[in-house]
Amino acid sequence: MPLLPATSVDFFLSGLESFMRRSGQGTHWGVTQLRLSGRPDKHALTRAWEQIHSCHPMLGARLRRQWRGWQWVWETPSQPIPAPAIHWHPAQTAPPDSAAIRLRLLGRTESSQLTTPLWIEVFPWGPENDHVILLTWRHSLLDGTGINLLLEKLAAGSCACPPPPAAPAKRESFASLYSKAKPLIDRLHAMTSAGCLSAWSRGMHQGGPPAYRLIEFSDQESQQATARLRSLCGDFLHMPFHAAVAARALHLLHSLRGWISPEIHLHLPVQIRGRSRDLIFGNHMGSLPLFLNSSTLTTMDQSVAHVLEKYRESTRKNVPQASEALMTLASHMPVGAFIPAVRLTNRGQICSLFHSHTGAFLPGRSDFAGAALQNICTIPSVCTPPGLGVFASDYAGRITVTLAWRENGISPDELDAIEEQIRIDMTGGQ
Repeated sequence: MPLLPATSVDFFLSGLESFMRRSGQGTHWGVTQLRLSGRPDKHALTRAWEQIHSCHPMLGARLRRQWRGWQWVWETPSQPIPAPAIHWHPAQTAPPDSAAIRLRLLGRTESSQLTTPLWIEVFPWGPENDHVILLTWRHSLLDGTGINLLLEKLAAGSCACPPPPAAPAKRESFASLYSKAKPLIDRLHAMTSAGCLSAWSRGMHQGGPPAYRLIEFSDQESQQATARLRSLCGDFLHMPFHAAVAARALHLLHSLRGWISPEIHLHLPVQIRGRSRDLIFGNHMGSLPLFLNSSTLTTMDQSVAHVLEKYRESTRKNVPQASEALMTLASHMPVGAFIPAVRLTNRGQICSLFHSHTGAFLPGRSDFAGAALQNICTIPSVCTPPGLGVFASDYAGRITVTLAWRENGISPDELDAIEEQIRIDMTGGQ
């Protein structure tokens, strides 16, 4: 069977899913929701869906380790995997509720367990013939960048080109990798000594099934947030703004519980894989660890400045390269031992929270499969620890922030307080 090289993040997510399974938290799924005005073109959507499956052998791939060289690879099938039929639900009076989406985050529908890494279904609802499309996807095979690329292919209605071959991973000696990783190893030890908490602490229950809340900003609120972002960060580097919002959300949760966490260990996504619009599957993003001083997160202005300072410091000290080297070293461990080893090192934690800003969905496009687009957002699931995820995206300038946690892990009052602060932080409102 054809083999494709895997990235270090593929190994990380495989280890994370192994931990989730062993701790009773299930497999690692995400859901992307598209809201449409009007009815999508069934023929065009089906054709694009089937072409994607016929062009991308990764959809039937499994991650395995080669005995020679101990490298992780994707083993792809010699024949394409047939596309599962798009499920068209009967008309209903309301869009799919949170209970339906939470089922998808468990890898289930109302009647069965999902057996394919991609599942698409269409829900017509309401008197205006609105529709919602849910795309359920396995996180071990896709990330936020891949979802954006996949939506572009589906929206275009064609995926005739086969994907280019992925670039093989560079081989380095253990000594070279350890030398690159050493500054980050030392910094992680310093963080552990200082103390770092997530939304979960020892002795707490790991929570129930995945849960989420969408914080949808109106057009006016989105414009206010964009203006505030530019005033604090300028026109080009948006990362510090969204990272500061996420860090302050966790800092507020700590304050509400009376917890003291001197540092917040925040991972930022960074591009590690070659850019290609046809390389959809497999994970594109590596991790840039930031170690934020909790005492500096008192105002949004100070928080953005602190995140930017730490980002520049990490770039100057080659932390992205150190992070990739450390993950490459870790990938020689048994996959099931990886997250337990991380937790042993980090006093039971993995990191402080999961966070990403996936940017704009389908820029410049106002329709999907022939129907007008209203909004797009992604709903990832998270595990405990860390027990909290803060994810931001936008479509056509309209911003959506997704909070993700495990049921019973965060109280409704805490969630209300976090949402209120996020709205104020992003728009500058009171």
